[in-house]
Amino acid sequence: MALTQLNLGSELGLEVLHQRWYALVLYQLDTAPTDFMELRRTVRGISTFNLLLRLKTLTDWGLITTIPEDDYSYRLTASGVMFHNILTSLEDWGNQQLVHELSN
Repeated sequence: MALTQLNLGSELGLEVLHQRWYALVLYQLDTAPTDFMELRRTVRGISTFNLLLRLKTLTDWGLITTIPEDDYSYRLTASGVMFHNILTSLEDWGNQQLVHELSN
């Protein structure tokens, strides 16, 4: 049977990777709270409005959450930690490929 479409989970994962701002935000966050202004400083090149939109989407997807005591701090959820690990694994793989290419 020929595959013509990815499953919905794969589609969502690729959407996060395709839109670089999602991946950059997830890469910067941890399970410890990160203040919005700190996040704004570390994710360069995105407007405040677009950052807020991306944070809202990532919250809706269950990858991040706001801190109940402080609506302007964010942290990874368990699902977000899983995706963060995927991003770091992808980075490790890419770095290995670059080393391999440079050594040839």
